[in-house]
Amino acid sequence: MDLASDLAAAATLRLQELGRGQPAGPARHEANPLFPRLEGWLNAYLGPATASFHGIQGNGLVAIPDENRNAIIPARTYEMGGRTYYLSIKGCGAYEDMFHGGELTPDHIANACRDPGLLPRVKRLATGAGFIMGESWMGESPFGAQGERNARDELAISALAPGASINGALICPVIGIVPLAGPIEDVARKFYWVRQHPEPFYQEMRLVPSRTRLYFESSQVLADPGAALATFGIDTAARIEQFEKAFIKSGIALLTLFTRSAKLHAGEVTGIIYRDVWLDKDAIVAPDGAIHFCDLEGLVWQGTPLDSAAQVQLAEWNKLFFEFAYALVQVDTFRHELENGDAAISWGRQRDVLASIIQDAMESDPFACTRYDGDQLVAIIEHPDIPSIPQARVPLLQGLRG
Repeated sequence: MDLASDLAAAATLRLQELGRGQPAGPARHEANPLFPRLEGWLNAYLGPATASFHGIQGNGLVAIPDENRNAIIPARTYEMGGRTYYLSIKGCGAYEDMFHGGELTPDHIANACRDPGLLPRVKRLATGAGFIMGESWMGESPFGAQGERNARDELAISALAPGASINGALICPVIGIVPLAGPIEDVARKFYWVRQHPEPFYQEMRLVPSRTRLYFESSQVLADPGAALATFGIDTAARIEQFEKAFIKSGIALLTLFTRSAKLHAGEVTGIIYRDVWLDKDAIVAPDGAIHFCDLEGLVWQGTPLDSAAQVQLAEWNKLFFEFAYALVQVDTFRHELENGDAAISWGRQRDVLASIIQDAMESDPFACTRYDGDQLVAIIEHPDIPSIPQARVPLLQGLRG
């Protein structure tokens, strides 16, 4: 089952698309050179409340809300690496009240209005969903849109990922960004509760393989493996095992992103690390099981002396390993329950079988191989093209029975 088929089970809204040259449309865009065929999608996309406030009408594009400020357009698809990706708009308006919680309603928007002359237009709104505001979110972005620095950072990372891959670590690539300068930004700046975002307002266009996350920020999560796998049309133990292998291979690739992105210059290793982002809510799972990291604004370059590179890699691994391992165990347990019914497999036996599946999944990965070392399965992390970067060794499963 693909995302378009999942529409019946998902709440939807309609986005109004504004191209260059249209009133309130973007004056320009910045494109990812890896996706020249998709430049036609680099427009402004307004949620229902923002569009209505500005008197912009039309049939719009059916979209699925995602997190608090994003939406996925299932009708716009792109094939890449044997997977189908969908256009996702980051920053098309907020759905929740930032300070009071719950659904963002016209009354909540009125509370944030700093220009009394705009209140009559607020009162005419039928919904508050998808309203772009001027409140500063963590000093990085306007509430409901995207900040310029974050947008440019995500675009720069995406330009390093042909086929959505940084040496095997999969991301949801940004195909372009657009500024919201003009009436959309000017009006949004007059709506804030506490403080105003001072920098330009932007939107991002990116590609996502589904709306399924690991635990949070979606109504469809892998923490409920039965429901998530059913959406993907995966209903046999054999197919779940293939899903697991893709999940393992892509998950370990993300855990080793520092090494995969590493560059060596003048005795210093520079690689990408995760800053204030997590797999539980910031990763999306494709129907085949491949994990894609999506909140690229949290990926930053960090340099370290050559002899400290292994320690940085281990710290990155330990930061995110639990979230990966927890999801893997949920899927693996569901597979055994489906396969064995009431004849539950022991946890000890399940661990031994899982170790074998992990080894199969990682067999051809040049950056992270696995091997047995006594009663444990370890991952050996190294850069195949820069052998002077020290190896990092980390246990995957310990206390195996063999």
